[in-house]
Amino acid sequence: MQPRVLLPILLGGAVGAGGILQGLHWRNAASETNSEELRGQITALENEIATLQTENQSLRSLAQGGGEVQVSPELQQFVETAIGLDFRSSPVVHRIAFEELRDRVVASIESRFPPNSLDHRQQAWRAMGLLAPDDLYAPQLAATRSLGARSWFDDQSGEGWVTDRFEPSSIPDQGALLRVLVRILLHQHYPPRPGYPGDDADRSREAIHHGAALTVENRYLARQALGVGFTGTQNRNNDAGDLLASLPVFIQGLATFPSRSGMPRAEKWLDQSKLLEILHNPPAFSAALYQDSFEAPATPTLPDSQGNVVLEESAGMLGLRLWLATLDPENPESLTPADAWRGDLYRLSARSDIALDLVWQIQLATPEAALAISETARAMAGMLAEAEKDPELGQIIVTTEGRRLLVEMPDATSVRFTHLAPE
Repeated sequence: MQPRVLLPILLGGAVGAGGILQGLHWRNAASETNSEELRGQITALENEIATLQTENQSLRSLAQGGGEVQVSPELQQFVETAIGLDFRSSPVVHRIAFEELRDRVVASIESRFPPNSLDHRQQAWRAMGLLAPDDLYAPQLAATRSLGARSWFDDQSGEGWVTDRFEPSSIPDQGALLRVLVRILLHQHYPPRPGYPGDDADRSREAIHHGAALTVENRYLARQALGVGFTGTQNRNNDAGDLLASLPVFIQGLATFPSRSGMPRAEKWLDQSKLLEILHNPPAFSAALYQDSFEAPATPTLPDSQGNVVLEESAGMLGLRLWLATLDPENPESLTPADAWRGDLYRLSARSDIALDLVWQIQLATPEAALAISETARAMAGMLAEAEKDPELGQIIVTTEGRRLLVEMPDATSVRFTHLAPE
């Protein structure tokens, strides 16, 4: 039922409950024989009215297009003190229906990329083996960010959102709101630069900003635990965890990258008073969130492609790690060769509307790492071709649809993975 329809119904219910309450008070004044019973009924009705008033406020906000949430000065001050910056303008936090949040998150994810490029990225990731043919990047990633969420930050507008399930008196919900406030503060001082920086740089920046927000939120919750004995958690059910486990390793890894890698780095930089310096000039590659020091990566030279080039991108160390994990998700040691990543580039080219070719070249620091990566590439080619045996280096393997896969080592420290459309 739409909020505009529910609103008058609930308002009428509140008025009716108020009338009953008044009548009970009158009866109580007239007779004291059932005073205990009447007091219980009055208490129940008072609780019901309070609930209806809360729902009315939420529905009124939705019916009017969302509305803004009042942010306490104490939370703002906590954020400013923790980060060492002041809000340049009052933070704006809107209220939204929980059912509408996922669609808004999907739209935000899609708008991050240059126009008409997300579909090409999905096709490239499917050709690499990062996504299955029926996987959809934006809806699946949005599901990880919206299921059970109490708050969300829109980095396109620089504004925050809370759902109609948000409870201002709940300490975990206060933490969720505070996390959004950190993102708003950082966005005001360090907004995205004009133009799209590339996938690896964009993911790295997002991980640092979100990691800083998680760090401040955890410190707030820790303070509440010391002050009032709060020991709760924001995980109110296992739905989000179950959903995450059902998604491709690639989506899982992108969803958890800010918490697993961004937060430890941001916390360390915050403790060292280096965070603002890092935010001013964030690293353009995800390798910087895995290693303490890292030189600028090399850009491999790809062979000439047939047809028109529709996309050139880097998967980064993050993408390489997730690619390795896709084949062996239960073995952390399978990710070790990714530590030797020194640059990569993939290209998607079109010979026709349906004939899309992919070539991906990875530069490694050592021949040993390159050999390990080549073995994974051969296994991936065998899996995509549904072959009984993995192809050898330099051997073309053909899928049932006529697509051709090839793994090569142009030199001792580089691996090239090619996935061509049927001739």
